[in-house]
Amino acid sequence: MGFQSKDWGNDMKQNWTLLVTFVAVCVLAGGALAGQDGMTGKCVKVVDGDTLIIKCDEDRRTVEIDGVDAPELDQPWGKEVRSFVRSMVQGRRVDIEVIESDGDTVRARVTIDGTDLSEMLASRGLAWVPEHGADSELAELSAKAKEFPCGLWMDPDPEPPWEFRAARS
Repeated sequence: MGFQSKDWGNDMKQNWTLLVTFVAVCVLAGGALAGQDGMTGKCVKVVDGDTLIIKCDEDRRTVEIDGVDAPELDQPWGKEVRSFVRSMVQGRRVDIEVIESDGDTVRARVTIDGTDLSEMLASRGLAWVPEHGADSELAELSAKAKEFPCGLWMDPDPEPPWEFRAARS
């Protein structure tokens, strides 16, 4: 009888160890999945007005800012918008809400100190808000920038970046 009690104790210890291990794996897996929706990182490079390189832990991710399309570098305002974005985020920690992921490149909303970068670009007239599938708040901010006018809307006939890219391809 005593022998069986000793084995029962060992079985309980093994079961308890398995249960604790299972719970730990579930918690870690849940955290990893949540990390795909939102992450924090340091902006190590501003490629252009709507593309950033973010270092998250030891990985670098290319982040395309969601909801806006900034002028290409060869377009009027292209270098100015990149400089503005660089002054806002270069070397700083940013929060990233992933909208879509494709390997090391993600399309995301980016916030710096609680301020949404897409909203900032749209409201200052520094990027287009594409008409199809546009976020209504971004569209409203962009419309106000056109009314004012400010940023690229000060040009008499600014060329959207998607038309600029199509003409050069």
